[in-house]
Amino acid sequence: MRRFLCTVLVVLLLLSFPGCMMISYEDTNGEDDFSLQTLTDQDIIGSSSCSKYMSSTTTMGNRTVCKVQTMSGVETLFQKRMENQRLDILVSCAVTKGNARLVLVVDDTIVHEFALNKDNQHLTLENVTGKVSLKLAGESTGYTVTFEWK
Repeated sequence: MRRFLCTVLVVLLLLSFPGCMMISYEDTNGEDDFSLQTLTDQDIIGSSSCSKYMSSTTTMGNRTVCKVQTMSGVETLFQKRMENQRLDILVSCAVTKGNARLVLVVDDTIVHEFALNKDNQHLTLENVTGKVSLKLAGESTGYTVTFEWK
């Protein structure tokens, strides 16, 4: 019985390892260049898969702060379905390392790219219909993004 339980435990542990596999994109263009080298627009639009190390997300009211020490892949920071509504968003973004791109996606279209390492970027769009997503694509990036939806 003991041997059986140990075998079952080992098998369960081995089956869990694929879930621990990390997505990793290296920063190949130097410390001063934050432009993406591997991830494409299609990756950003179609994916929301990433691996993160040391991350936190804090939300108070409409304001959210996302901090990550290291991330690779595409992360959806916020998503909302809208029907002929006004979108009003304020974004601040600080990248500490790696490559990154912060974009607003409506359905399958990137409608705006936010500047990196810039505070208080205000964007207003009228009559928005569809799935709205704030996405960050990163290649070994560290960042702090603060956003507020109004």
